[in-house]
Amino acid sequence: MNTRTKSIIVSIVSLGLAGALFAAEPPPTPAFVETWGCNYKEGKDWSDKAKATDYMVDQVEKAGLTKVPGFHWTLKKGRVPVDTVWFDIHANGTAFGAARDAWDASGIGAGVDAAFDKVEDCTAGLSVMRPIYQQEGGDDDGNSLVANLACTFKHGKGFDDMQDLSRHMGGVMQSFGDDGPRFAAVRQPITRSTNYPDLFVFSLFDNVSHWTRYVGQLFSTEAGQRMRNHSDMILDCNISLWDSQQVVTPDSD
Repeated sequence: MNTRTKSIIVSIVSLGLAGALFAAEPPPTPAFVETWGCNYKEGKDWSDKAKATDYMVDQVEKAGLTKVPGFHWTLKKGRVPVDTVWFDIHANGTAFGAARDAWDASGIGAGVDAAFDKVEDCTAGLSVMRPIYQQEGGDDDGNSLVANLACTFKHGKGFDDMQDLSRHMGGVMQSFGDDGPRFAAVRQPITRSTNYPDLFVFSLFDNVSHWTRYVGQLFSTEAGQRMRNHSDMILDCNISLWDSQQVVTPDSD
């Protein structure tokens, strides 16, 4: 493990980034996302990782570092190479750099890394993320079902095609009302190996029933069909489902 200073998807949306995707203006500065894709070691599970998390939080507080929310995904359905993914989400590159430098200067990294290394084998990564859509109203308790699409571009397609597709997806999600996701975003890896997905499109739902209502809309409505056709022209994707939970409580302002 590396830096464990946490941040939250919802905090990015609160900056007004999601709405900017629907306006005729340049896309907002992307959030920076640190990720750890992990597999549990033999005999280890979430209870062991929770203890490592508590140790990390204690060390962060003792070092006087800023503590912001964090999320942990556990695989529910799908064929993917990891059991869990942990996210640190920073509002932009400047925030990520400041948090990283503060962590390195604190000297707590080695002990925190050792605590997590006893539980899992992990690969760290860095991505940029831009929201597609946020549902208005309602409370977020930090727990969600996540539908995650791991995607590669079809021949001749690339990131230049994503802004129009993202707007299209956001508009359709909005038209579905309560059946649409609570939140959706595109995450583009900065650090990636050969044969790694070009991007991820993920959406947050209350539970499996909420997600199946959304899927029903995608297949039963004209708007859903057009969105699926648009996406199929640009992307090849594999879907997986994850249980997401908030694992670090943010500092109060």
